Parts: sequence; structure tokens; C-alpha cells
Amino acid sequence: MKKQFVKDLIVGNKVDDIFFIRDRRQLKKHDGSKFLILELSDRSGVILGKIWDSVDEFYPETNPGNFAKIQGDVTEYNGETQITIASINRVSEQDVTAKDFIASSRFDIETMYAELKDYINAITDADYRKLLNNLFSHSEIIQKFKMAPASTGVHHAYLGGLLEHTLFMLRLSQSIPKVYPEIDYSLLVAGIILHDIGKIKEYTFEKAIAHTDEGYLIGHIVVGYEIVKNEIDKIADFPEDKKQLLLHIILSHHGLREFGSPTTPKFAEAYLVHTLDNLDARMMMYREVTEKAQGEKWSDYHQFLETKVFIKNRK
Repeated sequence: MKKQFVKDLIVGNKVDDIFFIRDRRQLKKHDGSKFLILELSDRSGVILGKIWDSVDEFYPETNPGNFAKIQGDVTEYNGETQITIASINRVSEQDVTAKDFIASSRFDIETMYAELKDYINAITDADYRKLLNNLFSHSEIIQKFKMAPASTGVHHAYLGGLLEHTLFMLRLSQSIPKVYPEIDYSLLVAGIILHDIGKIKEYTFEKAIAHTDEGYLIGHIVVGYEIVKNEIDKIADFPEDKKQLLLHIILSHHGLREFGSPTTPKFAEAYLVHTLDNLDARMMMYREVTEKAQGEKWSDYHQFLETKVFIKNRK
């Protein structure tokens, strides 16, 4: 049973426990010798581990996707906590307890899924409703959509994260037709539910959250486009214009090409899906930072929020 978790590590601690290796980089010191930077994780968070010596000896033990027994010291560099690794040995998946490495949503999965189905059944457009009911009649899609994370670490990086993120976007969308009655709310709801569906294939989440080969090589935007297009093509009389609008939402939901979108939002519903996606993701970042920094006045600098966060309700 794992006893040391990332969130509890403080400078000066001795480390002797199992971590999941998410990523690895080999770099050179000023003298030309090699060192390794590992991205290590468990259910509580992510931390960098550095191997300064014996790189060739330890290299075979550090493949991304492995679990490894880490021994070393918790140190600090440029204000960031890290582990200086003295020893590392690969651990078999059979010797790992999944709950130590992958967290779950704080909300009940089945309750959230039932609410998602309510949104689908309330869609007034028969074409979008039929498409969604067809997609969510596949047991594999249902199970993966319930359990998939929304990321490996940026936001909603836990079991049920994708479902929670989607549901929160749907809740946020409810007031939009009252303010903007020209919006096609059926299209908006369908776009919200399907915008990240490619993540059911982008991530693996049995023992730890990590990218699949398909996730790295293709990515959830294109994977999601293919899933939805293939399902639409099974419906003989699905209108071509509705098909293009929905697929555009999937392709444009990251907003800008530099953020991974093949195209940018070209109509209001597409822009709203992008905005709600960004809003909920960032609100989750603020929530997680605030919970992590309880007792502090300011958090550490956050890479994606691009700021330190003021902790206004400190305990």
C-alpha cells in the first residue's frame, strides 16, 4: 500500500515509495554529461524527479508508462518542489493498487450520467437527439464516457472527469437561450456533449491516467470528429447542414489553431462551446489551486492560469 503521496511531499522529506512515470526527458549538463527529468504522478498530483548520476544504469527503469519504486530526497529548484532520485526500480502493475494512482470525481458517476441523459432527452431537434441516443446506446462508449478523465493533469484529471466537465458545461448553458434567443440550443447541447468525446480513446485510465498511442498520434479532436462522423453516416436521412455544423464544433472547440483546433469557431454556437469549455476548465484549475494552497495567502505560479492565485478563504 502506497504511503507517500505527491501532495504531501515537502522539502527535506526522504522518499521511498512507488510512482507512475508519465514522461521522461534526457538532457545534458554544462559538462556534457547526461541527466534525466521524470514526470512522476499518483492520485494526488504530479512532481518532477531528477536523476543526476548513473543515467545509463537507471535509464531502462524509467520508461514512460512504468510504475517505479523511487528512493531519494524532496528538494526545491526555482520555487518548485522536486525529487532528487538516488535509486529507481521498475515495479510490476500486478503489485500496484489502482486507487493509489488514479483519483475519482467527488460526484457520483451514475447520478451525473442520469443527468446527462436528461439533457439528451430534452433536446427538441429530432436529428441531434437521435444521433446522441444512438451514440449512447453503445455499451463501450457509455462506460468509457462515464469513467474517462478530461485530461492527464490540466483539469478534471480523474475518473469521471470528462462526464463532470461535460455536465458542468451543460448546466452553464441553461441560461443562454434566455439571453440570446437566436441560439440553436439543440445544436449547442449536442456540441457540448460531443466536443470532447474523442477523449474516450485519447486516454488510458486503468492503473493510471496516461495518453494512448492514438491520443498522442492523432489527438481527441480528430478522434472525436471521426467517432461522430461515423455515427452520423449510419443515419440515412441525417441532414448534411446539421452534420457540418456539429462536426465544426468538435474541430473548433479549442478556439485557436495554436491551441490545437484545425479551425476557429465560425458561428455563435461553436464559439459558445469553446467559451464554456474554457470557462469550466479554468474554474476547475482555480478550485484545485485553492484547495492545494489552503493555509497560504498566495499559491505557486500556475502555468496555465499564468498567475499566482490569491487564496481569499484561507483556513
